[in-house]
Amino acid sequence: MPTSLEKSSAAEATPAQPAGAGDDSRRSVARQWGVLGLLVAILLASFGYLGWHYSHRDSDPLGPSRDSAMAAADKFVTTVNTYGPDLLGKDGKTMPSYRTTVGHLLTTKFKTEFLQNVAFAEATVSAQGAGRSCEIYATGVAAIDDDTATVLVSGGLTLTYPKSKKSTKRVVAGQQQFRVEVTLAKQHGQWLVDDWQPTEQAPTSTGNGVAQ
Repeated sequence: MPTSLEKSSAAEATPAQPAGAGDDSRRSVARQWGVLGLLVAILLASFGYLGWHYSHRDSDPLGPSRDSAMAAADKFVTTVNTYGPDLLGKDGKTMPSYRTTVGHLLTTKFKTEFLQNVAFAEATVSAQGAGRSCEIYATGVAAIDDDTATVLVSGGLTLTYPKSKKSTKRVVAGQQQFRVEVTLAKQHGQWLVDDWQPTEQAPTSTGNGVAQ
């Protein structure tokens, strides 16, 4: 059986806790849990915002229409600015497939205007062997509703000519950057070009429905 001396020695061997040490420890733990709770709250708020943002973006009723309007504008600008001697018909003076392909992208009103002006481009091809290609840099919607849209398209044009009258090789005669405004109308669920005009005039292009 331990004596009173042994009990006294055991008590002395155990260091006394400073006054208030337990309170400080509890406060430290509480602070740690508080910081952890704040971080969790921030993370939850961030995930909540991201979920709201993407759900609202996906639910944008004009989202698909905006994408198809830009695609239609891109296709028109590329098609109307891509032609050359390989598109000449049997008469060697007109480009029937070019007329048809571009015409399918236009409203009836604008198709009439296009056909009235396309002869100039055909003349440069048949008489001089001119060719033109187009590269799109960027496209953006300036305005859109259920059945009309205005799309801005920027890009670059490359004009080529035969190296000589008897040569099949072609040389680059010039390059030009452009920025055009394309007006579209939705007809029977399809975006068609109703007009276009340059917002930054390029020496090698016009806004009258046909590229020079």
